Amino acid sequence: MLSATIQPVIAAGNSPENVPDFVLMDTNNQPVALKLLRGNVVMINFWATWCPPCVEELPSIDALGKSFADKPFKILAINMGEDRESILSFLNRVGFKLDFPLLIDPGAKTADLYAVKTLPATLLVNQDGTFAFGGVGAREWNSEQARNEILPLFD
Repeated sequence: MLSATIQPVIAAGNSPENVPDFVLMDTNNQPVALKLLRGNVVMINFWATWCPPCVEELPSIDALGKSFADKPFKILAINMGEDRESILSFLNRVGFKLDFPLLIDPGAKTADLYAVKTLPATLLVNQDGTFAFGGVGAREWNSEQARNEILPLFD
């Protein structure tokens, strides 16, 4: 079961004020650069196919994205350390049709850059590229509570 609240930090003392930029390939072999998403609120979710809470929250992240379809909102799901074939095989096996890019983080270098030590880990980035909030642990992202926490980021 997904938790109602998320732990308030990514890693103690490591919540970046200015979020580090990255360029990662998605599962369609297309590059995705965080800096090109400025002007949007961006959800960055670190996950892995072997992490049951990560897998459990993916559909709620997808539903959240659809509920904010009329807003400048982007979701980036960064798979921590698995290869493209493993991710695509997993998606085929579970039947997920997600409307956001799944990014590949070879060697978990981007996760290290963000000081991610526990999965799932999620952070929200303001439209100006600064850290808004985030934490570790699975949650029901398409809940009224989660949406109400994110809505002020669009002001």
